[in-house]
Formats: sequence, structure tokens, C-alpha cells
Amino acid sequence: MTDTSPENITRNPEADLALIRSMMEAGRKRAGVDGLHLVWWGALLSATFFYQFAIVQKWVPNTSTASWFVVTAVGWAGSIYFSRKAGRVCREDNPTLAAYSSAWMAVGVTMIIYLISSLFAAQNSPASATILSSGVIGCAFFVMAHVLLLRPMYIAAFGWWAIMAYALIVPEIHKGILLVLSASSLLFIFAPGLYLKKLASGEE
Repeated sequence: MTDTSPENITRNPEADLALIRSMMEAGRKRAGVDGLHLVWWGALLSATFFYQFAIVQKWVPNTSTASWFVVTAVGWAGSIYFSRKAGRVCREDNPTLAAYSSAWMAVGVTMIIYLISSLFAAQNSPASATILSSGVIGCAFFVMAHVLLLRPMYIAAFGWWAIMAYALIVPEIHKGILLVLSASSLLFIFAPGLYLKKLASGEE
């Protein structure tokens, strides 16, 4: 009687190699797609944080809350456009890619809930917003670094966690934190996005 147990079934090396190559190709393409998302959000957030600083300095009219709704709407609209333009790349059946995509989706949902909830709060706390946003963004970069084996992403993760730690330690958030957040959006979101796009284009 022939043993047909899974461990004794003859494997097809060519099929296995094709599967590995297809997943690697999906990973490279997805890195480029998500790199574009990070570039987009990094630029938007950097500009918005600087605009918030300008409001505090009374350089421009106080439209703080409205500006966050605008940047959220524009940011999500851009993300949806990039995803649709990428087509099937964003829907590849790859658990690893799905893991870090879900991490960034969680960041977006968390911040939208915070933004909407803040409308009903008696007062908004700059410290809580800084702690929450820095914490969840750091987590998303950590997941990205871990599942995709991209060590430079750990730098972005620990950069955001350092900002979170600062906001927890200091007794009062100074307005200068807005400039720090603006610069951090370029260093720890925009720049990693460029890195991913370069990585993807270099491996095509």
C-alpha cells in the first residue's frame, strides 16, 4: 500500500519556487505602494503640525479643529486613490503584507475615533493627542519592521516612542513640540516612505 501521508508526498520544487517568487514580487510592489502612502501622509502631517504652530504663534487665524478634519479627509482620499491605482497589488493573498497593512489601518481608525471624540470633550489635551498618535504610529512601524525584516523601520518606531515618552515625562507640553512633530513627520514617516519606494524600484 502506498503511503500518501503529507510528509511523503513528492513536492514540486518549481511550484514552490514560483510561489516564493510571487510572494516576493507582491512584497516589493506593496512596499512601493505603502511607501507612497507614507510619503503622502508624512508631507501632510508635517505641513499640518507646522500650521498648528503658526496658529499658536497667531500668524494665521485659529482653524485648528477644521484643519485636522481637512487633512484627514485629504489624507484618506489620497490613500484610497493610491490603493485603487495600484489595483490587485493591494489585494494579494499574503498574510505578512496583510499584517502590516492592518497595523496602519488600526492607526487610522484610532486617530479618527480620537478626532471625533475630541469634538464632544470639554477640553482637548495636546499631551494626550501626542501620546496617542506617537504610540500607535510607533507600533505600526515596529510591526512593519518585524514582519518585512526591514531594520531601518525600527528607527522610525523608536523615534515615535521617544516622542511619546517625552510627552509622558514633561509636566507640560510646550508649543515647540509642534515643530518637533512637524520635523518628525518628515524624518520618521516621509523619509521611510522614500526608502520603501527606492527599495521597491531597485528590486524590480
